[in-house]
Amino acid sequence: MGRIAFCFPGQLQEGPALEDSHSLRRNPHFEEWLKRASRQTDFDLLNFSFKGEEAGYNLKLQISTYLLSMIHFFRLRAEGWVPDIITEHSMGIYAALAASRAISFEEGLFITESIGRILEREGTSSGGAMASILGLPFGDVEKIRQDLDGFGLSIANYNGSMHFVLSGNEEGIEKAIALALSRKAISATRLTFNIALHSPALSALSGEIEALLKRVEIRSPRYPILNHWTVRPLKREEIKGFLSQEIGQPVYWDRCVERLIQEGVSRFVEIGHGVTLSKLIRWIDRDVETISTGDRL
Repeated sequence: MGRIAFCFPGQLQEGPALEDSHSLRRNPHFEEWLKRASRQTDFDLLNFSFKGEEAGYNLKLQISTYLLSMIHFFRLRAEGWVPDIITEHSMGIYAALAASRAISFEEGLFITESIGRILEREGTSSGGAMASILGLPFGDVEKIRQDLDGFGLSIANYNGSMHFVLSGNEEGIEKAIALALSRKAISATRLTFNIALHSPALSALSGEIEALLKRVEIRSPRYPILNHWTVRPLKREEIKGFLSQEIGQPVYWDRCVERLIQEGVSRFVEIGHGVTLSKLIRWIDRDVETISTGDRL
């Protein structure tokens, strides 16, 4: 049947709806891991899931994404699922590391919340933004970036041959959206981020992140983790350096999927609440099997 890759998504774009009737809430892992999280963070996933946009919205989305990925991961492991390899998209690296036991669940939550607070702080003053552009090839997206030289734009995510994310200051992103639509993009939309994530502008934060990681003990991953930047498995001694630098580097998701297919992966399992990565994988290669844990409830 080929090899299996567990794929950990980055940030949800909206708060998850987890009403009383939601089947995930009947799973014993749901209550267990939320209880463990409550010993460390004041964030209330159930309370957040019923509210719209609020203060600290992106930080809460990041913590929600981490918690739901971990709950789904332990649910699958209890059912007997075992990955041959793990891959991740953007901030999905935190859950991927915890799932591979390179860090503990609590350490992953600490990293998610700590880096999230740094990004939240920077976002209040940076005037940054991000936009998803679908339906234009790389050359056209790069031309938009060049035409707006001076606005500090960069390609943050390479999600497929016709799907990219631009990152930069807010004015530049708005102009890029208008240009993309005028040049026949299928869609060009703002993401929830108020910071230029995965752009060189964030490289200055690497020292601060490196300092907070001194509190974290890194162990050798139980499962190999193909990372989204260098697109090769992370070694234990590389992990802290990767975490301190990756927010200023692009996400090469298309290359990750292509490499995994070349190495015999034919089943991709998205470990999270949505289907974002499953859709991206199908756009890259329609012959592989994709499964979303959110659909398997």
